[in-house]
Amino acid sequence: MRKILFYGDSNTYGYDPRGFGGGRYPASVRWPDRLKALAGDGWDILVNAMNGRQIPQGTAIQQVLEMIRIAAADQETLWFAVMLGTNDLFYISSDNASLGTAQRMDVFLKEVRKAFQDLPILLIAPPKIGRQESRDPMERRYFQESRQLARYYQLLALQHKTSFVSAWAWDLLISYDGVHLTEEANLLFAEKMEQVLAELAEEA
Repeated sequence: MRKILFYGDSNTYGYDPRGFGGGRYPASVRWPDRLKALAGDGWDILVNAMNGRQIPQGTAIQQVLEMIRIAAADQETLWFAVMLGTNDLFYISSDNASLGTAQRMDVFLKEVRKAFQDLPILLIAPPKIGRQESRDPMERRYFQESRQLARYYQLLALQHKTSFVSAWAWDLLISYDGVHLTEEANLLFAEKMEQVLAELAEEA
């Protein structure tokens, strides 16, 4: 059996912004749990997700490497899938936050590859954030930055010889906050990712 470890932020965790103080969608909605049902016995789906997570830097990378070592301890083929960068776009103080975010991902991927030379990696460009048609200039900026980040990630995937998929291109609906996936988007995400896993299985 193959297994894949999804390492992500709130959109992998299944954050539901509609409740007071936020909450979490039920397992029947969250895309990783839906994916488990769709993938059946072909894939073992592992998830490590946390609200607000940014791309690991410095000593935090070592914690991720240890997590991968534990997941890869048995004889099953492990894929490492990472979908991060949205929170970095918010916190990098730059007119080109997408470039700064991609540079962080570049460093992270180098460290993962250095530790695990044969580890199959799937780099996922996060879903779009903000809205292109918004009157709010910040929303329009985040939309453009997230689109550019997907382009940078595609280049990174080529450089690091990893698999790549752009969730940005899936036209997923985001909630009123301009960041988090809706219930419908979670369901669509699971369907799209199931197709990705099928393609990865054929390539192996």
